[in-house]
Amino acid sequence: MSTPRRPWLAALAAAAVLASSCTPLPPRPPPAPKGPEHPPAVGPMQPFTLPAKRDFTLANGMKVTLVPFGNVPKTALLLTLRTASTAEGPHHGLLDLTGELMKEGAGARDAQQLAQYAADMGGALEVSTGLDQTTIGIDVLSDRAGDAVGLLADVVRRPRLPAAELPRLKADLARQVAVARSQAQTLAHEAFAHLMWGDHPYGRGEPSEAEIAAIDIKDVRAFVGREFSAARAHLFVSGRFDADVLERALRTAFGDWPAGSRPVPHPASGSRARVVKLIDRPGAAQSTIVLGVPVPGPATPGFMGLSVANAMLGGGLLSRLDRNIREDKGWTYGAASRITPLADGVALFTVTTDVNAPDTAPALAEIFSEIERLRAEPPPADELKSIQNYRAGTFVIGAASRGGILAQLAFIDLQGLPDEYLTQYVQRVYGVTQDELRAAAAHYLDPNAMTLVVVADLAKLKPAILALPALQGARFE
Repeated sequence: MSTPRRPWLAALAAAAVLASSCTPLPPRPPPAPKGPEHPPAVGPMQPFTLPAKRDFTLANGMKVTLVPFGNVPKTALLLTLRTASTAEGPHHGLLDLTGELMKEGAGARDAQQLAQYAADMGGALEVSTGLDQTTIGIDVLSDRAGDAVGLLADVVRRPRLPAAELPRLKADLARQVAVARSQAQTLAHEAFAHLMWGDHPYGRGEPSEAEIAAIDIKDVRAFVGREFSAARAHLFVSGRFDADVLERALRTAFGDWPAGSRPVPHPASGSRARVVKLIDRPGAAQSTIVLGVPVPGPATPGFMGLSVANAMLGGGLLSRLDRNIREDKGWTYGAASRITPLADGVALFTVTTDVNAPDTAPALAEIFSEIERLRAEPPPADELKSIQNYRAGTFVIGAASRGGILAQLAFIDLQGLPDEYLTQYVQRVYGVTQDELRAAAAHYLDPNAMTLVVVADLAKLKPAILALPALQGARFE
């Protein structure tokens, strides 16, 4: 008898022979009919408990926060610096290049040695630059936490900033900007930022090729010398660590860092004019929509009501916008609203989506309709409860890790908020009433004060957009 070429075929044939030689079992009786199934009820969300932490300040003004957390033998470190793109001055793109150059070597190590040293600790160095602060972070094995402190000190205090690498990094940045500007989303957000913030640094888009080319290594070194100092720094540490060993390491590494100057505030005042800008993108199969208005920041009384209202409007898969124009109508892959807190008590509410081109005007009409409904009608109690569960749950889950705790602590530090903002967050979410939500939406989310940017094939879509009742009386740029 021949043998099949594949062993699993032989096993299958044997099983078939065995099955054919067995007496068949009687058929099973049909299952009893079941009633409708319901998911288990969601129990009350437990309040968030912030792990016991220790805060102290070095003699030079550098702040330190140590948070023992978890059982995994790892330690996360996050160093925040109150320097950002608002401090670039005329050198637009300078901070992006500085962030990249900081990874090109520090102290006694070149770029490759620096990356390898971080990897030997079980981590990777991350440098992030933004509108309001710069962060340098790493997550390492606990027994290397002291070494990680020394690495961070090298990066911020003794970066090599090699001039030979600057042309390559400038070329990389210019290429990234060119790619970004080929996308409708970048065009929309740049136009929106300029209309919203004007000449404030928040209003800048991507740097131009000429601005990137004009940056010299002297500009980078002067920026680091001026902006990186102890008085602007806060080191957050979370995880498993020996507190005494870690404190000695950070006092050795940062204790003699010059205090430098305090950060210079750059307060912004966003536009509350009813402005519309239409950007032509011939042949576009989709249209990009950005709509927004400035709102007060998290320290403002009533902000939680606005935050929950935003979650109901477009803050997740349970939101009204997503159900309306994605699930019900199929006009988009997703529609979202968000509140972005900035520095100095300012935040920005935005709605963003990309919709099928033929559905642009109807989608805009639905967005304005959902905003008006939120402002006019208290939400049903069950919908509010669902959104509150979602907001409270995502907050607790997001803070349930080393990195999550550090992110939350860095957030309240930037915003000037007390620890109670975190420890009472869940209770405050559930404390928002139907009337408070509607009142917050009515007060802050006024369509007549919103800026709108649409990138679309205007030859086909402009007449329908201009005819929208919600845009009558707006100023068109």
